[in-house]
Formats: sequence, C-alpha cells, structure tokens
Amino acid sequence: MPTAPAATRCFDALQSHAALAKRCQESRRRLDCVRDALNKSKIILSQPLAIFCAGSLARMESGKKSDLDLFVTAFGNDELRKRLFQITLFSELMAINERLGFPPFSNDGEYLKLYFMEDLKKHAGSPRDDSENLFTTRMLLMLESQPIVHEDIYREHLSAILELYYRDRKATSPFKPIFLLNDLLRYWRTMCLNYEERRHDTDRPFRKKNVNLKFSRMLTVFGTVLPLIAEPADSVSKVEILCKKTPLQRLATGLDLLGDDQLANRWRDILDVYDEFLSWKERDDVEHFLTEQKEYVNQQAWEFSSFLYEALTNKNVPDEFRHYLIM
Repeated sequence: MPTAPAATRCFDALQSHAALAKRCQESRRRLDCVRDALNKSKIILSQPLAIFCAGSLARMESGKKSDLDLFVTAFGNDELRKRLFQITLFSELMAINERLGFPPFSNDGEYLKLYFMEDLKKHAGSPRDDSENLFTTRMLLMLESQPIVHEDIYREHLSAILELYYRDRKATSPFKPIFLLNDLLRYWRTMCLNYEERRHDTDRPFRKKNVNLKFSRMLTVFGTVLPLIAEPADSVSKVEILCKKTPLQRLATGLDLLGDDQLANRWRDILDVYDEFLSWKERDDVEHFLTEQKEYVNQQAWEFSSFLYEALTNKNVPDEFRHYLIM
C-alpha cells in the first residue's frame, strides 16, 4: 500500500484513528447540544458577547465524565458591566448546565465571570493578569476553545488577542512570534506551579491532575508550539488557522511540516498512548488506578513527552527556535 504524501501523512493518520475519531464525533454531538441550549436563551443572545467552551470538550476528546467549561468575553459597555446583568447571565448558564446533565462548574465556578477584551489585552504580563484569571482565559481562547454563542464575535475577540501578540510585525523584519511563544511557555510553567500548590492540601486527590499535566496539558501547549517553530508563523491569519484546529491536529500539522519519517512512523503508536490516557480518566477508580499502576503510567507519559521533545528539537526546526525554547 502506498504511503500518504509527506505533507499530510500525520494529519491523515490522526483523522483515521478509530478511537479518537469516535471521541471527536461524540464531542461534536455534545457541542451541538450545548449550542442549541444556549442559543435559545434571549438573555444571552440579546447582548454583544461571546461564549466559548474549553477543556476536553473543546479539544474534541470528551468522555463520560467531562464537564462544561464556559468562558464569556466581550468588549465593555455599560449594560454588560452591570452587576445585576452578570448575576442574571451566570444564573442562566448554571441552569442550562444543570439541565444538560453536566457536573457543576469546576473550581466552584471560579471562571464564571465576564472577561472584557480591554483587560485581556491591557493587563498582559501585569499582576492582574494572573490574579484575575486573565492570563488563563487568554491562553484558553487561543489554545483550546470552541465557539458556542455568537461565533462572529468570538472570531473578532480571537483576532484582537492575536493582534496583541503581532503588534510589532510591521516594524520587525523578518517577524518572529517570540511574544506569543513566550506566553505559551509561561502558561506551561504556570500550570506546573499550580499543580505543586495543589499538593499542599493532602486531602485533595492529585494523581489525575498530575497525569493531565503529562498528557493533555503538555499537548495543548507544545502541540501548538511545534507548528509555530517548524514553519514560523509571521501573520495573524496563519495563527488563526492553527487556532481552529484541536491540539492533536496542531501537533500533527507540525509533524507534517517537519517531514521527518522517523517521527511519522511512530505517530500512530503515540496516538494509541494518548487514547489510553483518555480512557484512564473515565475510570471510576481513577486515583486508585493511577496509584497502583504508577510505574506503567509514568512509562507511557515518558514515551509521550519524549516524542514531543524529539519533535521540538528536531534538526528541521530552525536553530534559533530550538535555542529559544531552552534559553
């Protein structure tokens, strides 16, 4: 059987992976249900705001235990800033979430707030960026989001954030997305530190969080970094195309850009490893399983991260970007 053209070999292998394709199909079905429910709400539709979901549902890999992570973004106006409107809005979202049978919003509704674009851009890098969850929202909008309400406004918001990272492109030639890469790497370090903070509370389970870091969190960041450095994106439009893909699709795209046969030959095995990780999260005894099978889980996680490392440091990645990832 002839092999697929190098330009799409890894991407095609991902699309044809039966188990992951089934998860993707189920995620689309659930997303359609969420969109249908939220787009029937007059309270939501009457205002110039966007709602997107993040998490496993947005990565198109949801399982039976997946929750609904919703984020609301808008350009500020007097009506949207009213406290009573926001109480009404989030009450509506909580009611719809319950009707759809999803678990209660994660972290006691920590991210249930209205994020204004002016703040997401203006406070990038400031103390407020972290303390008000602006950084996390900005990252999730780019890295793992699916539009739910007012897709046209969502696209406008995404473009506005990307323009922030490309504000120097007209003055710098050739332009390199260093600002964007820096924030992506910062996001990875932040998630690692947040995990360590969680370990202080001995009553809170941590092994699922740990394995999420080693697989889905790592994929979300470095699956995006790879195509950005394999063929440096010098325009907002190129990054917008990447943002429309899932993290796995971005990683596959980056691998195809590298054109390394050794990596491509191992890709399907890596997809099997990632699918196995997704199955672990659905177990009712997930914490017990991850404890009992710690050695095996760590072995699979090492195989996954080693593959990412080899791709990121591949000889076909320009030297300056391999240097930048370390220095």
